[in-house]
Amino acid sequence: MSSYEAPGHHWRVLLLDTAARAGDSLPDRLLSISTAVLDVQPVDLERFPAALDATQADVVLIAAHSVAALTRELPNWEPMALAVDRPVVLVLDEPPDEACVRDGQWPLGGAWLRRDFGGGEALAAFRQAQIKLAFTANPDGVLLLGADQAVSLANPAARRLLNAPAGDLNAVRLELTVNEGGAQEWTTPDGRVLEWQSHPRSPGAGPTVVALHDATERRAAAQALEFRAEHDTLTGLPNQVRLRQELDAALARAERDGGRVAVLYLDLDGFKLINDTFGHGVGDALLVAVAQRLTGVRRAGELVARIGGDELVMVAESFPPGFEGRIAERVLGALDAPLQAGGRTLRVGLSIGVAVYPDHASNTEGLLRAADEAMYEAKRGGRDTYRLASGHADAVSQRRQDITAGLRHGLLRGEFQILYQPLLDLRQGRFVGAEALLRWHRPQVGVLHPRQFLDVAETSGLILGIGDWVLDQVCQQLARWRWNLGEDFFVCANLSATQLRRADFAGRFRRVLRSHGLTTTAVRLEVNESVLAQELGRALGDMTAQTDMHFAVDDVSQGLLSLRNISTLPIRSLKLDQSLVAQLPHDTLSAQLVDALIAIGRTFGLSVVAEGVENTAQLQFLREHGCDYCQGFLLSAPVAAADLPSLVSTSELLRGLLPPLP
Repeated sequence: MSSYEAPGHHWRVLLLDTAARAGDSLPDRLLSISTAVLDVQPVDLERFPAALDATQADVVLIAAHSVAALTRELPNWEPMALAVDRPVVLVLDEPPDEACVRDGQWPLGGAWLRRDFGGGEALAAFRQAQIKLAFTANPDGVLLLGADQAVSLANPAARRLLNAPAGDLNAVRLELTVNEGGAQEWTTPDGRVLEWQSHPRSPGAGPTVVALHDATERRAAAQALEFRAEHDTLTGLPNQVRLRQELDAALARAERDGGRVAVLYLDLDGFKLINDTFGHGVGDALLVAVAQRLTGVRRAGELVARIGGDELVMVAESFPPGFEGRIAERVLGALDAPLQAGGRTLRVGLSIGVAVYPDHASNTEGLLRAADEAMYEAKRGGRDTYRLASGHADAVSQRRQDITAGLRHGLLRGEFQILYQPLLDLRQGRFVGAEALLRWHRPQVGVLHPRQFLDVAETSGLILGIGDWVLDQVCQQLARWRWNLGEDFFVCANLSATQLRRADFAGRFRRVLRSHGLTTTAVRLEVNESVLAQELGRALGDMTAQTDMHFAVDDVSQGLLSLRNISTLPIRSLKLDQSLVAQLPHDTLSAQLVDALIAIGRTFGLSVVAEGVENTAQLQFLREHGCDYCQGFLLSAPVAAADLPSLVSTSELLRGLLPPLP
């Protein structure tokens, strides 16, 4: 591909003539010899520095008898800096000698003309100066490398990137190779990461042109995002994504080598009471202290992960039969001593469920379910203890059967309730919608949240009936509210993976909306980020066709969706996971990630919602950084449908929470 030059370009010239002579006016000659010169601005020595700083000229023309004479005329002559940000052409009676060019008295990127130049020569010099400016002022490094990889020419940016002052590159040899990941990168001695590109040249074609770019910050940000995708923001422990990867790998090794793998499901005893009594700040500090204590007793090859709330999982492998009890006792002993959290001395115990491959299950899901059930047995058995899974997933299977039967009867007996948490528009300063949250009032058990039964509902298929009931109830309730809350009030409802796979879910959804006199904008469907990532390429064809429906990506924090996915799917909203919001505004990484996600939303025209807002500092950060909506306990806990209209209509609730933006 050839280079580009603007056709018919007219040149504006700033002219300093230190060798003016009678009867030889450079401005007149420039205007007479070329129709391409539009304007010439002559200045004298006194006005030259100020004119140089303020000029809008395309090229700076400096005339002198010689470079030595110019040095005498301009005592502050800095030739290496002069041409960094503007094209410079010198007009000389005597050509530059080798010494002045070699010794730094020649402006980098400069061109020169004899005093008796013609029009074509002037334009060629102007173009040459422009080209050299593109080289010298380029923010990326540009190098010429010889066959021996020695640097023969480098622009200022390259010299800066290589941390080498002028004249110190002669002996530099750059061993530019492709790393194991296929990236063209070079790590400097001081640890910076430089990306490089070179244009392939045929053998014997001369020096190689290499472009360098400082990728240190981008690489650090990418590594931080990669870490965040597999680690819990609060504790720094591996999260559920990393846990499953490691557990899958451990089981593969155990199957190959005939080894054993133990899964310890840990739940903190009394954590809810501490959280409710001393606040979420102390609760978070306690989780961090517990994570540090457990990490301290972890042996080589063991993994400790946080999978949510106060639940953690430890994975151990390559131990003798029966040794899993000793591992559990070691973990229990880690919390014998009190913990320091939020300026308080606290004691907390553990209920641990233990499942072992191959005794209790043969895959990741089975082991986690069996260990989870054993953990509940430990809680029922007195807490601060551990229980082994009984039989090969028998207890897990029994519990799942029990929950399945309960769900089936619960839907018929009216045991489900929908609560609503209001959604605040941060721009308008008013409540504009609410999220529908399902609760199961199970007899003899209590109130259960979806995370306690959703997996069973999914695998049993009962989620379809429950999901249909939820959407119908939400639409029915919203139709009633619209009489006093307005036509633009909307409700967000969660959509499960099974519902998403349903071939006719869009048609069913529209029929429910029409039966209550609503449009597709009235109910926004939230799909978990991990669900969308898992279903990509398999069950999203129907979803992709529904351009009139409002889909929101829920619990965004792991970076599981690419920008291409976001741009091609009919997504209208991104909902930031509360684990990101919880660390605002003081955690730098969380703040950067939230900023980046808000920017992505703005780029693709998506609204951004933050959940889990619990203090005014978080609220103010989100407002100042352009988040569109938020919800959380700072504004209101989830409430019954009958209580929502009065709650969202109470202006006093927001008074003092929304000071004017700076």
